[in-house]
Amino acid sequence: MGLSAAGMASGLDVAGMTQQLVAAERKPKADRITDQQKKVDVSLSAYGQVKSSMSGIQTMLEKFGKDDAFSSQKATSDNSDYVSVKADAKAKNGTYTINVEQMAQSHKLMGQELFSGDPEASLGSGEMVIKVGDKSMTLNITEDNDDLSSIVDAINNAEDNPGLTATVINTGEEGGSKIVFSSKDTGVENKIEIDTSGMTGQLSSLAYKEGMTDSKVDQMQEAQDARIKIDNFTTVTSSNNTFEDVIEGVTLDLKKLTGTSGSGNAETDDVDVKSVKITIENNEKSTKDSLKSFVDAYNGLISTTDRLTGFDPDKEPDDPNRAGALNGDSLTRSVLSQMRGLMNEPIEVNGKLYQLSDFGISVQRDGTLELEDDSDKLDDIISENFNVIGQFFGQEDTGFLAKADKLLDTFTDKTDGALSVKEDTLKERQKSLDDDMMQLDKRMKAYEDRTYKQFLAMDEAIGQMNNQLNSMLSLLVSFD
Repeated sequence: MGLSAAGMASGLDVAGMTQQLVAAERKPKADRITDQQKKVDVSLSAYGQVKSSMSGIQTMLEKFGKDDAFSSQKATSDNSDYVSVKADAKAKNGTYTINVEQMAQSHKLMGQELFSGDPEASLGSGEMVIKVGDKSMTLNITEDNDDLSSIVDAINNAEDNPGLTATVINTGEEGGSKIVFSSKDTGVENKIEIDTSGMTGQLSSLAYKEGMTDSKVDQMQEAQDARIKIDNFTTVTSSNNTFEDVIEGVTLDLKKLTGTSGSGNAETDDVDVKSVKITIENNEKSTKDSLKSFVDAYNGLISTTDRLTGFDPDKEPDDPNRAGALNGDSLTRSVLSQMRGLMNEPIEVNGKLYQLSDFGISVQRDGTLELEDDSDKLDDIISENFNVIGQFFGQEDTGFLAKADKLLDTFTDKTDGALSVKEDTLKERQKSLDDDMMQLDKRMKAYEDRTYKQFLAMDEAIGQMNNQLNSMLSLLVSFD
């Protein structure tokens, strides 16, 4: 701010006087902008809290819909070491016995010939065609990749690998190692075939096709489907050890074979577990937990909005906590009004109208929800209305979850949700006020420069006047 020597001619504190004038000019304008910034920040935080609470409810309800939380089925196995079970909402109540007669397994082959592991050893060349099921690949073996390690890498790393892995087993025998081919997927549809008719050298010995009489490849493990018998009557197979929707809505995961009686197979005749019982029933606990979670989340929203819109007349007028940040806000009132309307809205299920109150949820005077606090009574309500509850909440388009999601979206949608639009407006106002403060800083800097120059000019003028006065006094003294 100018020269440090300013004020020497007149004795005035030019710098201090300039700063005082600038501060006096700046303060009311800066205070007004700062006050507006604080109000915007408080409002933005308050709307963010309301939106976060609503978004939390929406996320929870979406998860309820995906998990069929109000109509889920519970599946149990009396021996999950043999068969584990899961059920979705499509499953129907019932019990079944499962006999695991065969486990799915992958196809595994091993060449009879020994191959040298010497990287300089040439094992043959030409085209090798490998199929797994209906997929195949063709390997072109040349003198650049005809050693054992290169051939195995070429099979495993091929972009069109049809679904198998080649490995090398060192047998310890003189001459080297054997190659093992394993399909990655189980089931008879994933059998391996190897065509070496276009090969020369040792590699030609790896030809294999089911039924070949002169193959030099041993089948270590046959490709096999899993097989189960349901209720000792219906036999079903699968290419893997998972059975989906064989029983509607039920997934069975096989772990090991159940026992047999009098089959002559000691491996299974000696197994004590002859069958596994699975039970499908209504998952009433999940429904109860979901109702409680919904009530708690909704009451959390009411608590948040009450705090932000509240007014306490007992507090002093200048107390910042006397009124909530959104006291009197029309948008928040609209949120509460529409949400309360949804809580009381009837939904038709099978030609009959139902409300939340039919399922143990009542709307209180303060707008909160209350879940039936008698656990046994609530259990009875859920048990008697299980299917209706599932439809009440889960019906496509007309169910409570769909209606709630649609309503919440009008407030939380990132593009045109009312709360999102309000937040965007406040953020724009925030930016505008930041710009106003920057402009004020620029104006005050210019004002400071002008004021300093004016005081500097005054200082110089006073200095000249003092010099002239001193000169005149000197002349007068000389006349004396």
